[in-house]
Amino acid sequence: DNNQALIDFCNALEQVCVETVESGKMTKDLAVCVYGDKVAPDQYLNTEPFLDAIDSNLKKAMML
Repeated sequence: DNNQALIDFCNALEQVCVETVESGKMTKDLAVCVYGDKVAPDQYLNTEPFLDAIDSNLKKAMML
C-alpha cells in the first residue's frame, strides 16, 4: 500500500522493543534465557510494567 506512516511506526516499534530489552527491561521468559534458571525477581518485569516501558520508550522515539 506504500503506507509510509505505518512502515515508520513498525520500524520504530521494532527498534524500541530491541532497545528496551537490551537495556535490561524484559519479561521473565527472556530473563531466564539471559540469566539462567535462577533469575531473580528484580531481573525481569511482569507483562504490564514491560508494556509500560515499551510504551514510554515508543513515545520518546516518536516524540509524542
